[in-house]
Amino acid sequence: MTTALKRATPEETVIAVVDDLVQDWGLDLDGGIGAATRVVADLQFASVDIIQLCVALEQTYERKFGFQDLLMKDGSYVGDLTLAQFAQFVQFRLAGA
Repeated sequence: MTTALKRATPEETVIAVVDDLVQDWGLDLDGGIGAATRVVADLQFASVDIIQLCVALEQTYERKFGFQDLLMKDGSYVGDLTLAQFAQFVQFRLAGA
């Protein structure tokens, strides 16, 4: 993890990782990306994109987070998540390390 990311909050890191992904994919987001941005409704992420986000976050932090615990509830995939929810999950998992 870079020095700048080590000082960033999980929310700032999640937003930065998503921003990098959407720039790589050439998506044009008029309103920008923030904590309230929803990955499906606002970013139009498909399931494979969400998996790519999870992998990118694990690579950024150089650890596994067990994102299945965030993405699935009672055996079904959750409908949509905000970037704040991803950040809260990461922060919770980092605190448990």
